[in-house]
Amino acid sequence: MPELRLPEPGNWARTGKVALPLKVVLAVAFCYVVVRGLVAVYEGSYLTAVLWWATLGTPFLLVAAYLAVAVGGARQRVSSDSSGLTFRPDKRLSVGYFVVMAMLIPAAPLFAVLLSRGELDLSTTRGIQIAVSVAFWALALLAVVALAAGIRRGGTGYLKFTPTRIEIADVLKTRVVQWNDVVDVRDVASTTTANQGGKAVVLCLREGTEEVVSGLPLYVPKGVALYWLVRHYWKHPEHRDELVDSRAPRRLTEGKFDLSA
Repeated sequence: MPELRLPEPGNWARTGKVALPLKVVLAVAFCYVVVRGLVAVYEGSYLTAVLWWATLGTPFLLVAAYLAVAVGGARQRVSSDSSGLTFRPDKRLSVGYFVVMAMLIPAAPLFAVLLSRGELDLSTTRGIQIAVSVAFWALALLAVVALAAGIRRGGTGYLKFTPTRIEIADVLKTRVVQWNDVVDVRDVASTTTANQGGKAVVLCLREGTEEVVSGLPLYVPKGVALYWLVRHYWKHPEHRDELVDSRAPRRLTEGKFDLSA
């Protein structure tokens, strides 16, 4: 779906900011991983280079996939049937997730075993070898759990809208919010921590809490249309029966939302 000319929510400009020190740390870490692997190749330690990149480099692939989708624009995956209107993240993100987890599962334990035996060309103390080996076994276990959860869910998550409720699913759990419990829909949360997820739609609940649905640009280009869709169906309960037939996708395509405050 082409990007619609809808106004971006006013508060999005100040959400999801990454602190400069964190950017510097990530940049330095990425450069170190690349350079250290190249040094191993230059020295002829090809097994060390492969395991080094497969274990420490693959997480950066997931970051790259995220940035490609969030900045470059998501390829929309939306379906509508009698159960509701469902959005799934751009397939590049899902593919990146499964590829990274599948690579970590064999690479991290092998790295741990060979490092503990001193069979990799890495200059470390015995204490560091043991500590890193334990950490990589834990990383492999985490990857197994993450991969199994992704397979069980059929992806990295989804957003689903029905006439009565909203489902927000990630690889680990599904949160459910009833439309009748939503008293306001905002573009910014009340706490700084909640806003770190970036462009989101915030569901203010009757009990005084907030349900933050972040990562909207992962579902539709720039995330704007999805924000206005949620706000529209919250403001117009009489239109929610559209969510179980073809009218909701048509409204999304045409951008026919109530944009009033």
